Amino acid sequence: MEAVVKYLIFALLVFIQFPAVKAGAEEPSWAGWKLGFGADERVRVENKNNFDFNDGSGDHGGVIYQRLKLNAKAELPGKLELFAEGMDLRVAYKNMPRPAQSDDADLHQAYAAVKKVFSLPLELKAGRQELKYGQGRLLWAATWSNRINHLDAALLKYKSGGLSAAAFYGSRVSYDEDGWNDPNRHEILAGTYVSYRKSKEALLLEGYFLSNSDSSNMSTLNRRTVGFHGEFRLPGAVVCDLELPYQFGKSSRKSVYASAFHLDLSREFKGAWSPRLAAVYNYASGDKNSADSVNNTFIPLFQSTHDPYGLMDFFRWQNMKEFALEVSAKPAKSFKLRAMTNYFWLAEVKDSWYSSSGKKLRTNAAGTAGDYVGQEVSLTAKADLGGGAGLEGGYARFFTGEYIKDTGVHDNADWLYLQFSLKL
Repeated sequence: MEAVVKYLIFALLVFIQFPAVKAGAEEPSWAGWKLGFGADERVRVENKNNFDFNDGSGDHGGVIYQRLKLNAKAELPGKLELFAEGMDLRVAYKNMPRPAQSDDADLHQAYAAVKKVFSLPLELKAGRQELKYGQGRLLWAATWSNRINHLDAALLKYKSGGLSAAAFYGSRVSYDEDGWNDPNRHEILAGTYVSYRKSKEALLLEGYFLSNSDSSNMSTLNRRTVGFHGEFRLPGAVVCDLELPYQFGKSSRKSVYASAFHLDLSREFKGAWSPRLAAVYNYASGDKNSADSVNNTFIPLFQSTHDPYGLMDFFRWQNMKEFALEVSAKPAKSFKLRAMTNYFWLAEVKDSWYSSSGKKLRTNAAGTAGDYVGQEVSLTAKADLGGGAGLEGGYARFFTGEYIKDTGVHDNADWLYLQFSLKL
C-alpha cells in the first residue's frame, strides 16, 4: 500500500507540472494564488580507481547516479506558501560496491509556510523540508549525493532589515529504498541560528546553537554545538571567512569536549577571466584517548558531504587538519575552471580517519603511524548551456602519505566524473 501511495503522489506531480512547462514561464493564478511547477533532472557518471588504496584488489569500476525531482508550489503572496516535491533516485554500477543512493519515488518535501505571523516579520514553516545555514559545514542539504538531507520539522523565522533569526525543531528523515521514508522520532535536531548583514558586501556575523539528541536514550546522544561564523573584508580586497564551533554534552556515556576551526582567505581579480585565488585551513579535533571518560571527536552533524574537504570525499570535518589552495577562472561568462590541491593530516593519530559519510576508513589505536594522510589534486570545469541545462566534469588524484603507508596498502587513487543537469 505504501508503494502505491508513493507512486500516486509522484504521478500527480508529473501530471500537473508538464502542461505548465509547455506553456512557458508564465505562472497561472486562481483567486489571487500563484501556481508554480518545476522539474530537476541530473545524471552523473563516475569512474573510480583504487578507492581502497589497493591496486591488486581490482577496485576499478564505474557508477551512474540519476535523480529526478518534481515539485509544485501554490503561493498567496505575502501570506501563505504550499510546497510539495517528489524525488526518484536510481543507481547503476559495475565492478564497484553498490552505493546506498537509490530510492523509489518518494516524498522529499511537503510543507506549509505562513508569512507575517501576527502581522510581524515572522514566518512559520512546518512539514518535511530542507535546512541550509552558513556555509554548509554543520547544517546543509547537500545535493551532490543522490540522497539529500531533509527533516520533518517546524521552523519560526524572523527577518527585518539585515537581521534574521530562526528557531527550529525536527527529526531527520531516514531513507527506505523499498518503503516510505519516515523520520526517526527519537533523534531530535533543535537549535537557533542568528545572522546579521546590512548589505551583500558588508560584514556578515552569524551565531548558532544546535542540539542533537536521542530521546530514547539521552546517555547515547546528547551533543550540543555552539559557534560563530563571520565573513569580512581585509585590506587589499581580501575576503576572510571564519568559523569557530565548539561541542559539549554526552555521547555513548562519555563527556563531549570537541572543537573545530575554519579559515578561508580569498581574492578575486577584475579583468580577463576574473581569476580568484583562495587559501583554506580546516581543523576538527579527534579523540585523544578512547579508554578515558571523555570524547574529543568533533562531529559535523548534518554537513555538506562533498567538496568542502577535497572532491574525492575521503575526509570530513572530523579528526582532521587540512590546508588547501584553489585557483578558479571564467574564460567565458558561462564557463568556469577550478584547480585545487589539498593536504590532509589527522588531528589525533589514535582516533580514526573518517570519510565524508562518517565511515571509518582506517584506525591506528596504538598511535604508531604518522599523521600525514596525503594530498589530493583536482581540476573541474562547469558550463552553463542555457535553458536550465548545465554540464560539468572533473578529475582528481589522491597521493597517499605516511599514515596510509604505515597502516597497510597504499596505492594512489583516481577519480573522474561527468555530469549533466536540467532544471525547468
